[in-house]
Amino acid sequence: MESETHRRVQVLSSHNIEELRAFLMEKANQPAPQPASYTTAGIVKAVFPQLQLLRKRGYTLKMLVRIFEESGVRITVTALSGYMKKLNDAAEKTTVNEARKGQTQPSTSGSQ
Repeated sequence: MESETHRRVQVLSSHNIEELRAFLMEKANQPAPQPASYTTAGIVKAVFPQLQLLRKRGYTLKMLVRIFEESGVRITVTALSGYMKKLNDAAEKTTVNEARKGQTQPSTSGSQ
Protein backbone atom coordinates (compact mmCIF):
# COMPACT_ATOMS: atom_id res chain seq x y z
CA MET A 1 0.00 0.00 0.00
CA GLU A 2 1.09 3.46 -0.81
CA SER A 3 1.03 6.05 1.91
CA GLU A 4 -0.26 9.40 0.65
CA THR A 5 -0.24 12.59 2.57
CA HIS A 6 -3.17 14.81 1.85
CA ARG A 7 -3.07 18.51 2.32
CA ARG A 8 -5.89 19.82 4.36
CA VAL A 9 -7.70 22.72 2.83
CA GLN A 10 -7.55 25.70 5.11
CA VAL A 11 -10.79 27.66 5.21
CA LEU A 12 -10.69 31.22 6.48
CA SER A 13 -13.48 33.67 7.06
CA SER A 14 -13.63 37.07 5.42
CA HIS A 15 -12.80 38.49 8.86
CA ASN A 16 -9.50 36.54 8.86
CA ILE A 17 -8.69 37.85 5.40
CA GLU A 18 -9.38 41.45 6.47
CA GLU A 19 -7.15 41.02 9.53
CA LEU A 20 -4.38 39.63 7.36
CA ARG A 21 -4.82 42.43 4.82
CA ALA A 22 -4.61 45.08 7.60
CA PHE A 23 -1.52 43.40 9.08
CA LEU A 24 0.22 43.30 5.69
CA MET A 25 -0.61 46.96 5.02
CA GLU A 26 0.87 47.85 8.41
CA LYS A 27 4.04 45.92 7.54
CA ALA A 28 4.20 47.61 4.12
CA ASN A 29 4.39 51.01 5.84
CA GLN A 30 7.35 49.95 7.99
CA PRO A 31 10.95 49.83 6.78
CA ALA A 32 12.15 46.38 5.79
CA PRO A 33 14.17 44.63 8.48
CA GLN A 34 17.89 44.68 7.81
CA PRO A 35 19.85 41.44 7.85
CA ALA A 36 22.24 40.84 10.73
CA SER A 37 25.07 40.12 8.31
CA TYR A 38 25.77 40.45 4.60
CA THR A 39 27.60 38.42 2.02
CA THR A 40 29.93 40.29 -0.32
CA ALA A 41 27.24 40.12 -3.01
CA GLY A 42 24.72 41.50 -0.53
CA ILE A 43 27.02 44.40 0.32
CA VAL A 44 27.45 45.29 -3.34
CA LYS A 45 23.70 45.08 -3.89
CA ALA A 46 23.01 47.27 -0.83
CA VAL A 47 25.32 50.04 -2.04
CA PHE A 48 24.73 49.56 -5.77
CA PRO A 49 23.07 52.97 -6.37
CA GLN A 50 26.07 54.72 -4.80
CA LEU A 51 28.47 52.56 -6.82
CA GLN A 52 26.64 53.52 -10.03
CA LEU A 53 26.91 57.20 -9.12
CA LEU A 54 30.65 56.90 -8.46
CA ARG A 55 31.15 55.05 -11.76
CA LYS A 56 29.30 57.85 -13.59
CA ARG A 57 31.62 60.34 -11.91
CA GLY A 58 34.67 58.53 -13.28
CA TYR A 59 35.68 56.11 -10.53
CA THR A 60 37.32 52.96 -11.86
CA LEU A 61 36.63 49.49 -10.49
CA LYS A 62 40.10 49.52 -8.91
CA MET A 63 39.22 52.72 -7.07
CA LEU A 64 35.98 51.20 -5.83
CA VAL A 65 37.83 48.07 -4.65
CA ARG A 66 40.16 50.33 -2.65
CA ILE A 67 37.14 52.04 -1.07
CA PHE A 68 35.74 48.64 -0.10
CA GLU A 69 39.10 47.62 1.35
CA GLU A 70 39.28 50.85 3.38
CA SER A 71 35.89 49.88 4.83
CA GLY A 72 37.09 46.38 5.70
CA VAL A 73 35.45 44.57 2.78
CA ARG A 74 37.69 42.32 0.71
CA ILE A 75 36.64 42.05 -2.93
CA THR A 76 38.48 41.64 -6.21
CA VAL A 77 38.02 43.78 -9.30
CA THR A 78 36.71 40.71 -11.13
CA ALA A 79 34.13 39.93 -8.44
CA LEU A 80 32.97 43.55 -8.21
CA SER A 81 32.71 43.76 -11.97
CA GLY A 82 30.63 40.56 -12.06
CA TYR A 83 28.28 41.67 -9.29
CA MET A 84 27.79 45.08 -10.88
CA LYS A 85 27.12 43.56 -14.31
CA LYS A 86 24.44 41.28 -12.85
CA LEU A 87 22.83 44.18 -11.01
CA ASN A 88 23.00 46.42 -14.11
CA ASP A 89 21.45 43.69 -16.26
CA ALA A 90 18.65 43.18 -13.72
CA ALA A 91 18.00 46.94 -13.52
CA GLU A 92 17.89 47.24 -17.32
CA LYS A 93 15.54 44.27 -17.60
CA THR A 94 13.22 45.84 -15.01
CA THR A 95 13.28 49.17 -16.87
CA VAL A 96 12.49 47.49 -20.19
CA ASN A 97 9.64 45.49 -18.63
CA GLU A 98 8.19 48.64 -17.02
CA ALA A 99 8.41 50.48 -20.33
CA ARG A 100 6.60 47.64 -22.09
CA LYS A 101 3.82 47.72 -19.50
CA GLY A 102 3.29 51.40 -20.21
CA GLN A 103 2.98 50.91 -23.95
CA THR A 104 -0.42 50.48 -25.55
CA GLN A 105 -1.00 47.36 -27.53
CA PRO A 106 -1.48 47.83 -31.28
CA SER A 107 -4.96 47.28 -32.56
CA THR A 108 -5.59 43.81 -33.95
CA SER A 109 -8.56 44.93 -36.01
CA GLY A 110 -8.22 45.29 -39.77
CA SER A 111 -9.20 48.98 -39.78
CA GLN A 112 -6.51 51.63 -39.31
